[in-house]
Amino acid sequence: MRVVVIGSGHAGFTAVNTFLKNEEDLEITMITEDPYPFYPRPIIYKIIRGEKPENVIRYPKKWYIDHNINLILNKRVTGIENKDNFVTIEDGAKLSYDKLLITTGSKPFIPPIPGIHDGPVYCLRSIDDALKIRKKALNCETKKATILGGGLLSVELAKALSEIGIAPTIIDRSPYLLRKQLDGEGGYFFNKILDKSLDTRFLFNSTCQKIQRNGEKMTIEIKDVIGVSKYKCEFLLNATGIQNDNSLANKAGLTLGKYAISVDPHMKTSMKNIYAAGDAVDIGSFPGSKFGIIPTAIDQARIAALNILGTEIQYPGTVPWTTLKVAGIDLTSIGDVTMESGVEEKGVVLDFDKGIYRKLFFKNQKLRGVILIGTRENLRSLKDLIMKKASFQEVKNELNLA
Repeated sequence: MRVVVIGSGHAGFTAVNTFLKNEEDLEITMITEDPYPFYPRPIIYKIIRGEKPENVIRYPKKWYIDHNINLILNKRVTGIENKDNFVTIEDGAKLSYDKLLITTGSKPFIPPIPGIHDGPVYCLRSIDDALKIRKKALNCETKKATILGGGLLSVELAKALSEIGIAPTIIDRSPYLLRKQLDGEGGYFFNKILDKSLDTRFLFNSTCQKIQRNGEKMTIEIKDVIGVSKYKCEFLLNATGIQNDNSLANKAGLTLGKYAISVDPHMKTSMKNIYAAGDAVDIGSFPGSKFGIIPTAIDQARIAALNILGTEIQYPGTVPWTTLKVAGIDLTSIGDVTMESGVEEKGVVLDFDKGIYRKLFFKNQKLRGVILIGTRENLRSLKDLIMKKASFQEVKNELNLA
């Protein structure tokens, strides 16, 4: 069977790995616009600090050769002919398939700010992006940068830039950092701990209203709760989020949901023999799962690959979780950590001196989420307890909560 995978990120690579583990008699082709083989996006900020691109690539070209995978780099798929089962590449070449998996991912969201497109705005989504940001940083006259957005990527950008002598300012509409991963108390705690290790200016409850350009120099107009202010900038980075890239799906005539490609629980699209996974998929079909996170991409890709191989298995959804070091600080956010009606907070630990914060979220006496900052104690147990929707009594017994 000939399988073509479009895209080489976490979803595409997970699918290929699943094929290799479950079926030997496959002709696998992976095609990507990226000039590099698979690398984890969360670590490309290291290139800004001076890491070589080859050091963030997990599986070099030789790995694909050794596993008989036809890897096509730096080529864009321009069309899908489902009736005849082939895809067209930008150079005019055609690739035939028996099954096709689309993992085209997402692209940076550029907010509709007047003047933002009148000059360079740097986004971090690829190795090449990181190389461009590093080059600009090393040639930045003022040694200052402005980052739009206050998520994980913004913090890592600020950390990397500060390590090479750039003073960052983060502008975010939220009252605290990492609004998707933390509650208010956890956000303020994280920011206080971060202040100890990162020389960064934070402008919360603020939005960029207008950008006036003069070559690479610019004046940024910012609105906050007090009013409108202006300041000078020559190095602008955008980390306000991502959006689906539907260009190929639209051209092919695939059915789209509200945001991206519509799939059924087997990750099948509206067209025969075509599947999709990861950020290319409309997450609205799967309540509880979240768009733009690696665990979702991995889970969907594994399910898609198994169904391509003939296994009838449905995607059950993904419990959102983040476990990593953010600017050198251990941070874990699993499940639902939003404060909605009926949610109880238990097991709270808040120790500024030690830099440790823990909070468990329960609803109807069932564990639904956890935040850990500065510690990974009981992490495996907590993840398992959330997955099985453990009762408060089970959690209390497992963790010896008061």
